[in-house]
Amino acid sequence: MGGQVGAIPALKLQSGVNEFQFGILSMMAAVANIVAMSIGGYVNRRFDHRTMLLFILPANLIGFVVALTAQSFWTVALTWIAFSFCGGTMDLFMNAEAGIVEHDLKKPVFSSFHAAVLYAIGGSGFISAYIAEHFGIMYAVLPAVPLVAVAIYAVYQAIPHRVEETTDEARPNVVLPVKLLVLIGAILGLDVAAELTCIQWSGQLLNQMRPDLAAYSGLGVGFYGLCSGSVRLFGDRLRTRFGDLPLVAISFLIGLMGFVVLSLQPSFAVTVVAFAVTGCGLALIFPCMFSVAGHLVPEARAAALGLASMISGPPRILLPLFLGWIAQSRGLNSIYVAGAAGLIVALAFTWWAAQEMGRRKPALA
Repeated sequence: MGGQVGAIPALKLQSGVNEFQFGILSMMAAVANIVAMSIGGYVNRRFDHRTMLLFILPANLIGFVVALTAQSFWTVALTWIAFSFCGGTMDLFMNAEAGIVEHDLKKPVFSSFHAAVLYAIGGSGFISAYIAEHFGIMYAVLPAVPLVAVAIYAVYQAIPHRVEETTDEARPNVVLPVKLLVLIGAILGLDVAAELTCIQWSGQLLNQMRPDLAAYSGLGVGFYGLCSGSVRLFGDRLRTRFGDLPLVAISFLIGLMGFVVLSLQPSFAVTVVAFAVTGCGLALIFPCMFSVAGHLVPEARAAALGLASMISGPPRILLPLFLGWIAQSRGLNSIYVAGAAGLIVALAFTWWAAQEMGRRKPALA
C-alpha cells in the first residue's frame, strides 16, 4: 500500500488522471476493499487465516506490479480495484489473527501490531515516491518485495492451521450486537476516510505546492506513517491506562487540529508537520475500534469485523468522490475542510458508542 501511495503522482502523470477522476478511482477502490472485508466472514468458513494470508500476500504484490503499468483511466481503475480487493481481504484476516493473538496473550498488543503497518506504509511511501521520480515508476515496487517476502515467511512460520476456524460445528449461532457494531462501523468509516485523505492526497498536495520538490512529495505520507506508527507502538500502554473509547475521542480531537491546519494553506514545511500531527491523532482509532469489535464476540471475530467493515462503507465510498470533486473545483486544501467536518461527526458517534458500551458492561463482564 505504501509503495502504491508513493507512486500515485507519477501514476497520475503516466495515465493522465486528473483530481476528479482520481476521486472516482478512490471510490471504486474503497468499494472493492469493503466488499472483500464484508465477505470475509463467509470465506473464513472455508479457509483459515493461515491459508488466506499465504494466498493473498503474493496476490497483492502481483496486483501492485500490474497497477504500476496502467496507462489510462480505465486500466488504472481495473488494476486498482483488483489491488484494493486483495488489500481488503488481507486487512480482514490479519486483523482477525491479531485479535486471536491479543486474546491468547490476555494483554493489549493490537496497537503495536498496527504500528508495524504504519511504519511499512510510511517508509515505503517515501522511498517509492523518490524512486518513481528519479528512476521510473516500475522501480517503485522494489521496497515492497523484501517486506512481502518477510511477511510470507512470518505467516508460514508463526500462524498455525486452525481447523476450528473453518468448521460450522465449532461456531454456535452467535447473536451479533448489531447496533453497537453499526456505530463502530460508522466510526471506522469516517476514520479510514480521514486517513486515506491524508495518505492518498498528501503527495499531490505537496507536489502542487512545490513542483521543484516532486521527489520529496512522499514526505507527507512518510511523516504521517512515522508519527502514526510511533504512537501506535506505545498505544497499548495508553489503551490499558485510559480505555479504548476515551482514547478514540482524544485521538479524534488531535486529528481535527491537524486537519484544520492543513485547510489553512500553510507552507510546505508546516504542511509536512501538520501531516505528522494528524498521523499522531488518528493513529490509535483503527486498532482501538477493531479491538472493541473483535472482543464483543470473540467466538465470531471475522463475522463481527466483517459487519463493522460493511457499515464503514458509505463514508469510505462516497467521501473520495466528494473530495475529488472539491479538489478539482476548489483546490486541494479544501478537501481537509471536508475531512475536519467528518471528524466532528465521528466524535459524536464515539460518544454514542461509549453510552452503548456502558449499557453492555455488565453483560461483557
